[in-house]
Amino acid sequence: MSDRSGHDRLERAWERFSTWLGEYAPVSCGLLRPGAADAQIDSAEQAIGVRFPAELRALYRIHDGVRGVELEEFGEQPISPRGDDDPWYRQANAVDFMPTGQAWLPLRHVISVYGGPLEIMAGGRVPYVPVTASANDAMLSGTYLDPATGVLGTWADAQELSPQGVGLADWLEDAVAALAEGRPTRVLGLRPYLSPTGDGLGWYEEDVMPEEDGWMPVAG
Repeated sequence: MSDRSGHDRLERAWERFSTWLGEYAPVSCGLLRPGAADAQIDSAEQAIGVRFPAELRALYRIHDGVRGVELEEFGEQPISPRGDDDPWYRQANAVDFMPTGQAWLPLRHVISVYGGPLEIMAGGRVPYVPVTASANDAMLSGTYLDPATGVLGTWADAQELSPQGVGLADWLEDAVAALAEGRPTRVLGLRPYLSPTGDGLGWYEEDVMPEEDGWMPVAG
């Protein structure tokens, strides 16, 4: 596959994914940051010492991740929230919307996660780029991209790094299909749900039963 066809697949998949967010999960969609300039991507590469693949650069030109990877960005967590519609919880429920059930890392967090949780869990520096991490799990689990192979992998506390055998375009295409068909993803087996207020997207393993907390399965 040529780089150009890979870019085209990625951009088409992202357009469909973000269109779905805008229509069905507007709070998640509203957390997307403006695109990054090439100079910002270059600086992130230099900071971690790992080159971004062309497809990942293309994705960061569209959006520099999301707001709220550190939940403090939403302000101080309320001691006595009004309920699910409390603005803090509404955004916290909407931030881990990427198909791994995690938040898309802004470039500044790519740097901090690379030198923090990913390095610790890998037992040293690795030639990978962290792409997502769970905002609601204090970024102690996440997804990385191997520039040498274009394959995504996952890390989590007390677990070894785990390659998933798919690239960025495959990952997003799988998520778009899962949303359209109301089924779990084929990559990680996560099912899409709408937040209790119906305006944020999340992904859960089928045995978690988030319906008990008011989450609603995407029907397709």
